Parts: sequence; structure tokens; C-alpha cells
Amino acid sequence: MSRDDEDDWVGTPPEGRYGRDRAKPEFWRAQRPLTITGVGLVIVLAVLVVAIVLA
Repeated sequence: MSRDDEDDWVGTPPEGRYGRDRAKPEFWRAQRPLTITGVGLVIVLAVLVVAIVLA
């Protein structure tokens, strides 16, 4: 039985993967505001649930 370990590839990346030369770190840095908005939404929902339970 052959064990296929995709982390051991060398040369051209397999389909669906990007090499360091094509990576765009600025894209991932731009996602930070979306994360902050998501955390804020979760906090608002938690406060709403607590208010409903106490009412």
C-alpha cells in the first residue's frame, strides 16, 4: 500500500496550490476588519440573548 504524502512535493506546486511567488500577503492583512466585525457581531448577539433570558 503506497502512502501519498502531499507535503513532500518538490518543483511545480500541485494544482490548487500557490507558490511563494504568487502569494499575496496584503490580501490576508485586509481581512482583519472583517474579523473585528465578526467578533463585534457575536458580542452583540450574546448581549441580546442575555437580555431576552433576563426579561
